[in-house]
Amino acid sequence: MAQPKAARWSGRGVPLEDPTQIWLTMLDLHRQESEFQIKVEGTHTLPYTARVASLDREKGLLFFKLFRPLPHELAREAPFVMLFTAEEQRFEAPTLYQGREGHLLYRFTVPPLLVPSDRRRHKRYPFRPREKAYVVAQDGRVPGHGLYGPLVNLCLGGLAFRVDRVMRLDDHMRVTPGLSFFERGKDFPALGIRDLPGLPTFHCRGVLAYATERDGEIIVGVQFGALKEAELKELQGVLNLRDLKQRAALSFGTEAPREVAPREAVPRKPELAGRMSPAGALNPDALLRLGRRSTRVLLAMAAGPDREGICAALGEAGYLLLECMDSLDQALADLPTDRHAVMPLLLFDASSMAAPPLAALRAHRQSVGDWLDLPVAMISPRGQALPSSGDPGLPSISWPETGDSQWTVTLDDLAGIL
Repeated sequence: MAQPKAARWSGRGVPLEDPTQIWLTMLDLHRQESEFQIKVEGTHTLPYTARVASLDREKGLLFFKLFRPLPHELAREAPFVMLFTAEEQRFEAPTLYQGREGHLLYRFTVPPLLVPSDRRRHKRYPFRPREKAYVVAQDGRVPGHGLYGPLVNLCLGGLAFRVDRVMRLDDHMRVTPGLSFFERGKDFPALGIRDLPGLPTFHCRGVLAYATERDGEIIVGVQFGALKEAELKELQGVLNLRDLKQRAALSFGTEAPREVAPREAVPRKPELAGRMSPAGALNPDALLRLGRRSTRVLLAMAAGPDREGICAALGEAGYLLLECMDSLDQALADLPTDRHAVMPLLLFDASSMAAPPLAALRAHRQSVGDWLDLPVAMISPRGQALPSSGDPGLPSISWPETGDSQWTVTLDDLAGIL
C-alpha cells in the first residue's frame, strides 16, 4: 500500500516515527471518540471534521466518519493531513485517501509519522479545577456569544480552558455548539481570567488557536493578543509564583501539578527507554499512560468487595476503560465477533474453577482467529495455587492489588503496550 512521502514532510517539531506509538495514538483517538480535522495537503480549502470510526491494523487502515462528504471525484491516494491533539499536544500527520466505505465513511492510511505542531515559545503551567481559576471569553458584542469554563493551563503566550457553558449575549440563552463552532482564528475582543493566584482579574484580547474534544469535554486554546507592559508584568508575577510552587513541590516531595509530578516506578522492559512519547519527549511513562488509558478491560467476576478492590487497583494503575461482568459467559457474550474489531483485555476470576474454561474460550477464538486477537488472563487470590491452562495464550496472574505493581507487567504485555 502506498504511504505519504514522509521524507519530504516538514513541521515545527521532530517527527515521531515509532509505529507502536503511532498506533497507540490512533487507538486513543478511536477510544476517546475525539473529533479532529483533516484537510487536503497543500491547499487552503476548508478542513473536514472527522472521528476514527474503526481501525484495521493488519491492512494499515483508519476508517474516518466525516460530518460532510468528500468530493466524489477525489482520486485514490490523494494526500491529506490530520490535525489533532493527544496528551495535551497538537500534532499533524500525513495520510492517504483510500476510498469510500459507506455513507460519510472513508478509508485512510495509518500515518507513517506524527509531527508536533505546537507553536509554543513559553512554558505552560497547568491548573486544576479545585484552584477555581476561571475563564470568560466573548467573541463579539451583542448578539455574540460568551464562553465560560475553568482554566486548564496558562503561559505568557496564551491559555487553554474547558468550555462548560456557551451563552448568547443578547438573550442569555445557553447553546450547545459542536466542535465546528470553535473556528480557528475566531477573535475574542474580551477575554478575562478570574481568581488567578495573587491576581483577582486579568483582561486582554485573544484569538482562538485550537479546539479539541477530550472525554466528552471541549478544550479551547486561546492565543493572547499584544499585551501591554503592565499586563505582561501582572501575568509574569502569577507564573513566577506558579514556578516557585512547582519547585517547592519537587524539592519537598509534596503534591505537584500533573505535568511535573514524579510517577511511581513501574517495572518495564529496558528497551522502552529510547521510545518517544506522544508528548514529543523521551518519556516512556507517557507512552504507558496513553496505552493503559486506551485499553478497554473487561473483568468477569462476581460482584463484591474483591471485585471492587481489583477495579480500584486497575484504576490506580491507569486502566480507566474498565467494564465488569458477573460471569465469564456474560463477558464472552459481550465480546465482538468481528476479527478486525479492537478486542478488550479480558480478565476472569479462576479461583472457584476446577479447570480453566478452555472450551468456551476456544469457541470464541474460532470467530476471531487467534489468542493474540483475544488478550485474556486468569486471576486468582494471592497465595492460592494458580490453575495451569497448558496454553501459553492463557496466562495466570495474581489478583491486581493496590500498592503492588508486579501484575502490571503481564497486563501491559497482553495489551500490547510493552
